[in-house]
Amino acid sequence: MIRRIGKSRGAILLLAVAGIVLILGASSQRPSEVLIVQDELPQMKVLAGFLQEKGHLSVTIRDQASLPKDLSTYRAVLVFIHRDLQEATERAIIDYAQQGGRLICLHHSISSAKAANKFYFNFLGVRLDKGPMAAGGYAYKASGWTLVNLNPRHYITSFQVDWGQTMVYTPSDYPSVEGAYPSIRLGDDSEVFINHKFTDGREKTVLCGIVYQDKETGRTYMQDRGAWIKRQGKGIIVYFMPGHTASDYQKNGIARSGARGVSQMILNAIQMKED
Repeated sequence: MIRRIGKSRGAILLLAVAGIVLILGASSQRPSEVLIVQDELPQMKVLAGFLQEKGHLSVTIRDQASLPKDLSTYRAVLVFIHRDLQEATERAIIDYAQQGGRLICLHHSISSAKAANKFYFNFLGVRLDKGPMAAGGYAYKASGWTLVNLNPRHYITSFQVDWGQTMVYTPSDYPSVEGAYPSIRLGDDSEVFINHKFTDGREKTVLCGIVYQDKETGRTYMQDRGAWIKRQGKGIIVYFMPGHTASDYQKNGIARSGARGVSQMILNAIQMKED
């Protein structure tokens, strides 16, 4: 009888230990759910489909009116807001990043409509100046442009990303010398932003640059602003300039390389391990 009780207790103890291990293992894994906050749905449906199919992620798409009260449960929060960034959303995403969240800002998450927000641009470390584009003023152009990989060893820009041919590029971090870098050509309906200015010195790690040739003046703009990553509080911010149209997230027939690489970089930003 004593031996039987001993075996029973031993079995119970082993089951209890196994249960604790399973619980600890589950709690140590990051949640698989991703939140997209948007005000233009077609592009985000394409991106969400890719993240679900390729990344096996659970993706929730919301607008600002239906923003969840608690963002801390999400592995990453993606922001794709073209028009006004409401104050409640502004505060929610800032708190989310500073408390350890992974905030991924897409395309017009940095645009003139956000300049009126009290905290957002300072939080990102950016500024948009008014005035002529040639003199450093902020501008947007719906025209073909090229995304250039300036950080090819980074996980975001390297893991399974479909880059096209190399192109000659001179980094805008003067003084620099020109070099050959991998690139992705975006379609003629894709929008590019000129003269995003950093206000936080060297806090950002630049991932990609942009190349845009202005048809009116013939001037070529090469600026290290196409994608970047920055630590903010306990969390991180990642910005990607591509994403104006659904084709930016799809295979693009005009491009020299599949623009699917943009979606892959976003997936990499969600899945990468922190240092």
